[in-house]
Amino acid sequence: MRSLAGKVTLVTGAARDRGIGRGIALVLAEHGCDVAVADVAYEDEGARRVAEIEALGRRAAFVKADFTDPAQANGAIGEVVARLGRLDVFCSNAGIATWEEVVDQQRETFERVFAVNLHGCFYGCRAAAAQMRRQGDGGAIVVTSSVHAVMPFPQMGVYGATKQAVGYLTGVMAREWARDRITVNHVGPGWVDTNINDESPDFQTDEARRATRAQIPFEHRAGDPREIGEAVAYLAESTYTSGAYLRVDGAFVVGKH
Repeated sequence: MRSLAGKVTLVTGAARDRGIGRGIALVLAEHGCDVAVADVAYEDEGARRVAEIEALGRRAAFVKADFTDPAQANGAIGEVVARLGRLDVFCSNAGIATWEEVVDQQRETFERVFAVNLHGCFYGCRAAAAQMRRQGDGGAIVVTSSVHAVMPFPQMGVYGATKQAVGYLTGVMAREWARDRITVNHVGPGWVDTNINDESPDFQTDEARRATRAQIPFEHRAGDPREIGEAVAYLAESTYTSGAYLRVDGAFVVGKH
């Protein structure tokens, strides 16, 4: 296992108070990382993330960038290097979701979900790998995918398609960048009580929430963002695990199928 002490990490989509990105950023800081928090907006929440990380004794920075734009992705990586010195771990976490049946999906929504979830991941990982390659001593990339990467869910066809694509892309990057000693893996969260799920039909009423929790074998509860962060830290520390998919869902998928 590689030590994360003193490593520099960038986590995209990490500004929100109730996001998986926050859990990832805080856990990595507790493992000794200096952490750059990237988001397309939410500067006030981003400032709170920076304060939380600095309170743990680590350096931190907020970077405003839209990773669906390759120029901004490259610029964000450059800003992190300028402010924190280098880049050792990149976490492509930013994502959005909609709950619509395929027949109701509008082109604008379709394109936006693909832009954030797939294009943003592609451009971010590529820019991060280029920086790690320049540094010459390897690195780690961890992508937030989903249980949707392996299991179709009604009303989430477009979101699931992006996550299945991200899973495939992760495997290709792992093989292509192995020569640069860059590991590439993805984690698959199940139900996590975060902003992205606020619009889910399964979270709209107390009855719906209870029914959803009942389907989760482990403690019948949603996951905590920090629990996703623990999985990310493991993959970031691993020196030989690459191209892997680590599901973090309280046995939700295996419990149903």
